[in-house]
Amino acid sequence: MQSEQVKTVFTESIQTQISAVESLSDMLEDTVGLLVNSLLNGQRLFVQGNASCRWISRHFAEQMNSGMRLERPAFPVIPLQNYGHQQVASLGQRNDILVVIAAAEGDDKALLETMEVALSREMIIVALTGQNNELVSGLLGADDIEIQIPSQNPARVLEHQLLICHCLCELIEQTIFPQEHD
Repeated sequence: MQSEQVKTVFTESIQTQISAVESLSDMLEDTVGLLVNSLLNGQRLFVQGNASCRWISRHFAEQMNSGMRLERPAFPVIPLQNYGHQQVASLGQRNDILVVIAAAEGDDKALLETMEVALSREMIIVALTGQNNELVSGLLGADDIEIQIPSQNPARVLEHQLLICHCLCELIEQTIFPQEHD
């Protein structure tokens, strides 16, 4: 009985991954292009996750600062805590990027406050969400990007948000430092 449950969990994860690669590939390429251009133009990235995704946001910032697969200079990526709106209000500038990571609705108050401040500062928002996060999705404008994991299961959403963060880090490094990947 348990082996069938294990197979079900793995199968669901694999099916989510197949759906994600089919539906998100172009969006991920666009996101990499946006982030690379922003970094090369001296813009900063601010990263914040809601309570269930805070660890992913810190991990993403750490990989962007220390290097995913390369030994390289740090990118200007600032991990935000619960009071991220204050950091964005004092440091955020027009065309900086706020990356928000939210798996499910419910613990988004601090994240939504940060998004509102980012919008008032004319920053661009990149949101990694699941299918059921209408509060975050509802704040996004025409120039913002939402990478929505094709699942309503919070566990599958978290798994794939981590995978997407790793994918973004690797692709950004490969784009900015192509000679290191030959």
